[in-house]
Amino acid sequence: MVREESHVTTSGVGAPVAADDTEIVSRVSPAGRAVDIIYLVFGLISALLVIRLVLKVLGAYGSAPFVGFIYGVTNFLLEPFKGLLPAIVNGRSVLEPAVLIAIVVYLLVAFLLAKIIEITLSRTVTVAHRSRTRDFRPHSD
Repeated sequence: MVREESHVTTSGVGAPVAADDTEIVSRVSPAGRAVDIIYLVFGLISALLVIRLVLKVLGAYGSAPFVGFIYGVTNFLLEPFKGLLPAIVNGRSVLEPAVLIAIVVYLLVAFLLAKIIEITLSRTVTVAHRSRTRDFRPHSD
């Protein structure tokens, strides 16, 4: 992995500042934030699909507002996987193998996107602050 680091280490007149005079204020990794967002979004998608899977297996009533909401949101997410495999029905309980496949596929997509972002945007930006108190010398009379 190649890591590029940027250091802000100049004084007001443009001269370099000694390393012992600087204090690191923050380190920011743009790729890290993007990866966190990717994992958050796809984690939410996977969580909704797991909730749907559990509700279907337990035979939850579709007329309940929460159940209807979960089914409505996840129907859109399952559209590419509809008809892939038949549902297994036992009384009110329904097992949809397509939901399991969708969860795996969405997690793989999240992993691949995160890796692509890490590879293309991997760098760390360091913001440093120079301490002015070290340069202060009392005026002698």
